[in-house]
Amino acid sequence: MSALADILIDAGHSVVGMDTNTTANEQSSDQCGRSKFPMLPWSAHCIVGNQFDVCITSPAVPRTDSVPTAICNDGIPLISLHECLGIVFSSSQQLCVAGTHGKSTTSAMLTWILDQNGRRPGFFVGAEQPGLGCSGRFTGGETAVLESCEFLQSFRHLRPQIAVLTGIERDHFDCFPEQTSEDDAFRRFADLLPTDGTLVIRSDCLRSQKVAATSKSRVVTFCVHYVADSREPVVAASNSPEHDVVHMFPPQVTGKFDDADFAASQISFSSTGTVFRCSHGGESVLVRLAVLGRHNVQNAVAAIAGAVCSGLSLRDSCGPLASFLGIRRRFENRGMHNGITLIDDYAHHPTAIRETLATARQAFPGRRILLAFEPHQLIRTEFLFPQFVDSLSSADEVMLLPVFPARETASHLECCRASGQIVRELNRRGVKAFLFANLDQIVSRVDHSGRPSDIFLTMGAGRTNLIHDQFNRRLQRNFVA
Repeated sequence: MSALADILIDAGHSVVGMDTNTTANEQSSDQCGRSKFPMLPWSAHCIVGNQFDVCITSPAVPRTDSVPTAICNDGIPLISLHECLGIVFSSSQQLCVAGTHGKSTTSAMLTWILDQNGRRPGFFVGAEQPGLGCSGRFTGGETAVLESCEFLQSFRHLRPQIAVLTGIERDHFDCFPEQTSEDDAFRRFADLLPTDGTLVIRSDCLRSQKVAATSKSRVVTFCVHYVADSREPVVAASNSPEHDVVHMFPPQVTGKFDDADFAASQISFSSTGTVFRCSHGGESVLVRLAVLGRHNVQNAVAAIAGAVCSGLSLRDSCGPLASFLGIRRRFENRGMHNGITLIDDYAHHPTAIRETLATARQAFPGRRILLAFEPHQLIRTEFLFPQFVDSLSSADEVMLLPVFPARETASHLECCRASGQIVRELNRRGVKAFLFANLDQIVSRVDHSGRPSDIFLTMGAGRTNLIHDQFNRRLQRNFVA
């Protein structure tokens, strides 16, 4: 919601926020502590006497909540976040990025490419971009990059000219009880494209292919050349100027990947970045990334494809990625604590957890990884239980919190039991795992068992990032002392 607030303020509107964690007379602030807009406590009483033109709600807020109910009773128009985005950017060419994984990073990469080429797009991204200092912007220009969420089919309110689909995997079980309903949602999203629009999809995602099969727009594909059965990096000699180069995806793969319109190959990476070649239309350009991880190669190719489809050349689309700094809570380095490297990531799906841990192994070879994870939603945890266990097994030590029951009516005992089952299965497999009641207990565990050179990695869509704040405040106190 803070990204939308940034957009509305840029567009000249006055914004007041409401949140359950807010007390009276607070001000919203950005990562640097700068005041942005006033905040009200989450209470129906705050609606009375306030002259609001419209109220915009997060998809996570049910319309039956006391605050939306009071808003409607007071005659204030109530619209959703994506409805508002559709209205604000109705006159812009919308480049919409959807998919189960990588939406935020791909949207941010696409925004950065266009911005560095002088296009100065408006944008909405689900995390702050350090390079731009915000997560949303309104410029009044002709182009807007919009991260587009499938939850409750929120993206149906947008009008894309170009749609980038990063891939589809089972998720959001509370609104998509079976795969067909999920596929139908993405198909309806693709149907929003006009006949002269463009749908960009992964060539190796069968579910995306089925969505594209019924699209009336042009379909463009992208891929990453990799060895499907290879999970571990392959060390190889290289003449690259990058040091400690590791080849994750050997370039000898052929087959259906050769038919993609945009392809990444000859991929290598070091502890400081990634290098690969992006090919399109007979042209090949060397791409350098400052962000790590094989998943970010895929995000980059998707963003490049979107940029080229919007009118940029391949070379102009690839070049700016060398200076892309990533986004908040995506393998974000949070500093050091007693020689332990602190990393935070938003991963809360088994696939994202697996890729983030693989990135940690890539960035810090041979070092022990301590992982703190808060599962997000009981229904997701139960549906994907085996996948969660498999992905978490890649860590050396796992510290689990009770499930965070977002949008659910689950008891604390149920949330503890669900996380406890994962802990028991991990221990049965020989992985050291613990269940903790709160963040403070995890901090104590890291203090007790952490060793210099360890990697402490937090994951989850909830509160695990706050653990780093405790470590950093302690460092600040020690520094002052």
